[in-house]
Amino acid sequence: MAIVPMKRLELYGLKRHKASFLSELQRLGLVELIKPAEEANRVETGEAIGSELRRIDEKLNEINRVLAIFERFAPQKPNFIEQFAGTKTVLTWEEHQNYLAKREEAARLSAEIFDAEKEHTRLEQEKIKVEREIENLQPWAGLDLPAEAWNGSRRIGVLLGSFDREPWILTEALALEGIAYCFCQVGADDYHSYLIFFYQRDSRAEEVLRAKGFVPVRPELTAGTVGEQLAVLNAKKQELETSLARMEERLKTLAEERPLFLTLNDYWYNQRLQVEAHRQLLTGKAVFGLEGWVPAAQASRVEQVITALGLPNYLHFSDPQEDEEIPILLENKKVFTPFEKLVEAFSLPRQDEVDPSAAIAPFFFLCYGMALGDAGYGLLLSMICVVLMAKITMRPGGRKMAWLFFVSGLGAVFFGLLTSSIFGYSLYPGLFNVIEKPQLLLIVALGLGLVQLYTGTVLSAWMCIKNGDWAEAIWGKGVWLLFLTSLLLLAGGSQLGLAAYAQPIKYTTLVTAVLLIVGNTRGKKGLWAKLKAIPGGLLTIYGSVSFFSDVLSYSRLMALGLSGAVMGSIINLFVKMTWGAPVGWIFAVVIFLFGHALNFGLNILGAYVHSSRLQYLEFFNTFFTGGGRPFAPLKL
Repeated sequence: MAIVPMKRLELYGLKRHKASFLSELQRLGLVELIKPAEEANRVETGEAIGSELRRIDEKLNEINRVLAIFERFAPQKPNFIEQFAGTKTVLTWEEHQNYLAKREEAARLSAEIFDAEKEHTRLEQEKIKVEREIENLQPWAGLDLPAEAWNGSRRIGVLLGSFDREPWILTEALALEGIAYCFCQVGADDYHSYLIFFYQRDSRAEEVLRAKGFVPVRPELTAGTVGEQLAVLNAKKQELETSLARMEERLKTLAEERPLFLTLNDYWYNQRLQVEAHRQLLTGKAVFGLEGWVPAAQASRVEQVITALGLPNYLHFSDPQEDEEIPILLENKKVFTPFEKLVEAFSLPRQDEVDPSAAIAPFFFLCYGMALGDAGYGLLLSMICVVLMAKITMRPGGRKMAWLFFVSGLGAVFFGLLTSSIFGYSLYPGLFNVIEKPQLLLIVALGLGLVQLYTGTVLSAWMCIKNGDWAEAIWGKGVWLLFLTSLLLLAGGSQLGLAAYAQPIKYTTLVTAVLLIVGNTRGKKGLWAKLKAIPGGLLTIYGSVSFFSDVLSYSRLMALGLSGAVMGSIINLFVKMTWGAPVGWIFAVVIFLFGHALNFGLNILGAYVHSSRLQYLEFFNTFFTGGGRPFAPLKL
């Protein structure tokens, strides 16, 4: 349980060298800069920093635009694992430096990529226009009359249009009026028929047709037939598709330069972080100064690196002042490091608290193991974590989480082997069967909760001693534990064979209760102040109800373990029932795989959520407040 001690750093140097110092500190990643007070007199204005940030943002926007084009035309295809963890490009240091040396070439490539994308967009828009024209002409495909003849002759009129009902309605209306006509249906779509009528110009044919809902409309064509124009448009569309395919292939080839632009994206983002750090410097006409926090164990390394720069500077380390807010960094042995993730997910400890990572470790291991409760599931979970860590380059936080689930899976293996539960099968006599003896599982769960809450109270006492408050450690925590123990023995002493000591236990309970009331009056001056503190002592005694209700919360471990075991046994029963039927083994295998996969998925999630809840709400409630600010160094 270790919170890393911090040192306060002060560094002063010549203003013209500040970029070199910041670059080296960023590469180290060990120093968190302290923002100076707003009223501090600084010669360098925010406008200059803002101008530099805008220049870098232009570079980043350009690179992000290039990467977006790559993703459009040559998307990365993540495998099953990468779909959840994301894709990463991993480079060696030498590859990284070689890409950075190509910054000028990258500018030329960017222009080429933008031109190619612009041309692709133009071709795409032209293709859409051609497709729209084809779509508009397609219903008229059967019209083989040239556009020059659509106006008819001196005596014969020609009328083209669409109708949304059956054509016989129109022909019947013309017949009733005694109008001579000739018509042809040249095409149709989902809603309309497309017709051409020939009639005598001096007749009322057009008037009658309009009255029945016929809508005169002509294809957008000035010469030739519709078929001829469709042939031209289809040929043009084919040509555009060929050009588009060629342009897409060109862009896919350019997308092979993705690692170059990813590297430059990182480079300029790091430059942005460095420029933003200038806001946290004090600058004069010729000198700059900065303050920051550095892990005490790394102070000598920072000093060596700054000295190796060979630039004039003044570097000073000092211990933090009592009233300063110190950033929190956790450091534990490797076996406890994964459990830091649980603490970080809740809240980092304050400087005057302890790091609870090591205290959580054994209890979370057992809680998760009991809640998942199956050796097969636990082994599968641990194996998945091993594969993920082997296949994926993870950030420190993701790796911690993977290790946390790996260790938690081993907890399920441990508990599953004790109770002989392997994918719902009991292959040998274990210590006890969860389904046959759920009461025993409940006792184990409550016993684990009692031990963990006692441990939390002991840690609280130790924190009091660490901060010099011995009175609280003895009266507030020590007597409290004696009182709780007395209550437990009073309630269950006969079952433990302590019936002969019932009377002493009653007296011990009474004495510890009185001591709790008396302890609550310590530090109060005057009889009246002490009398007013007595109700507070009575409330402390009443707090035992809350303590034991927290213990009862651990019964959820029994519920989760039992539900998972019952579900697994039901799945196995279905497997057994279908195995003997004709080709039943196929259904049995499907039921086994699907059923246990579903049970596995539900239980690993439920075990994590409820085991975490027990740590956060029950265990932390006994000794931990949190509220620490995480250590955030300037880094790449």
